[in-house]
Amino acid sequence: MNKGLTRRQLMQGLAACTAVPTLGLLGGCSSQSLQLLGSSFAGARTAVSGDRYGLSDDQIEALPYASLGVRIGRLAPAVLILASIDQDELRWASADRVVLVTRRGRLVKSVGLVRDLLGTQWASPDPLLGYPNTIPASTESRVGRFVDLRPKDDFGVAVESRYDTIGNETLTLLGRTRRTVVLRERISVRKWRWSGENLFWLDAASGKVWKSRQQFCPDVPPLTLEVLKPAEEPPLST
Repeated sequence: MNKGLTRRQLMQGLAACTAVPTLGLLGGCSSQSLQLLGSSFAGARTAVSGDRYGLSDDQIEALPYASLGVRIGRLAPAVLILASIDQDELRWASADRVVLVTRRGRLVKSVGLVRDLLGTQWASPDPLLGYPNTIPASTESRVGRFVDLRPKDDFGVAVESRYDTIGNETLTLLGRTRRTVVLRERISVRKWRWSGENLFWLDAASGKVWKSRQQFCPDVPPLTLEVLKPAEEPPLST
């Protein structure tokens, strides 16, 4: 791969790969570098489930930018690359223009899903940002954030959360082991009469989220996110 490839060139190539028919390498892309981006969600929607990204560890390592492994429900996983950083929000893009925005591991926005998360507003600081000092007591449930969704416009939906730590786990990502603490967030949305559960694998030393399983509404299956190549995140905004 050409290490001098700019992010703009890579994203222009991504935009040209919006009709990938199957999982695997993006053989239809003209850019050699984009042949390493692997599964697109366009292909994943019709593919059988699987546990592999369709790429070797070496191919993912060869990508010149940070990358995120994403799996929607039980579909085959895809690789997203870091497209941009806006303050402390990271914008990840797939080959078929699905975009996920994370903030310190938390999914806060999406584009291109069956139903999208337009925004997240916090009633109080996200406990993930200051782990372990900001995790509320496990018996405490409170409105932590408000979310906006589209289509079927739904704005200012209150999400109640209750947190607890459920154990330790060693992850292996791209051949590297990470010692993590597994944090569970039980969520409840009274407006939808719906409840769910999010899991976060946080670095035992730094609190960085290496893996998560998150669901923001009942219409979209849980998303599993794995940090394959971490981004150099800026300091938290105030």
